[in-house]
Amino acid sequence: MEIKNIFKKIGIKKNDTVILHGDAGVVAQLKTKKNKLNFFFDKLIQILGKNGNILVPAFTYSSCKKKYFDKKKDNSEIGLFSEVFRKRKKVRRTDHPIFSFCVHGKKFSYFNKASLSTCFGKNSIFELFLKSNAKILCLGCSLDRITFTHYAEELIKVDYRFYKIFKIFCKANRKIISTEYFVRKPNIRNNINLDILYKYLKKKKRIKENNFGRYKVISVQSKSFFKSCLELLKKNKYSLIKRN
Repeated sequence: MEIKNIFKKIGIKKNDTVILHGDAGVVAQLKTKKNKLNFFFDKLIQILGKNGNILVPAFTYSSCKKKYFDKKKDNSEIGLFSEVFRKRKKVRRTDHPIFSFCVHGKKFSYFNKASLSTCFGKNSIFELFLKSNAKILCLGCSLDRITFTHYAEELIKVDYRFYKIFKIFCKANRKIISTEYFVRKPNIRNNINLDILYKYLKKKKRIKENNFGRYKVISVQSKSFFKSCLELLKKNKYSLIKRN
């Protein structure tokens, strides 16, 4: 399985900045005696080159309850794929107490300047993704994994979410951070469902796909993703969720 060719077919090239959502099961298909996840990350770093950047989410939802965040010690809470990347050398973690990202590349400082007072709003890391037109990759997982969706929802002010303030002590900053989180309303039963968005992206030819063994890898530019979210939400404010 030639990783370079797989990514070439979905438009990933040297010097790109990519946001990577992945499932460790995909990488388990690789034939190597090395740690398969690290082998995969090494290959992707080679493809992107010295000016490329990889961002992998390392979210800590538990920070909302324990009101404490230690970016050096707290594990990523979204799976093995993310946690292995977090522990790699030359990978640094951003400061946000809930929605931190682990970054490999020269743009770490740029992304770490994102506002800590919001999760998805103005000057959030998601807005910086949009400005840099980073490419969003889904490796063996659906679009539902893409948290960037909430940035569009907050801009439109969807009625199934509301603002909630969390105050969390961040060890790295040695201070309490007050951050605004556009959370789902507990009395409205709904789940993220991006099936409509997926079909819309395909229809508009804004998404690229390829097979990765038994799985699928998907690529979409953040500006195209954002534009599509807004177009759908303006037509139907519930187009990104499934109401139960």
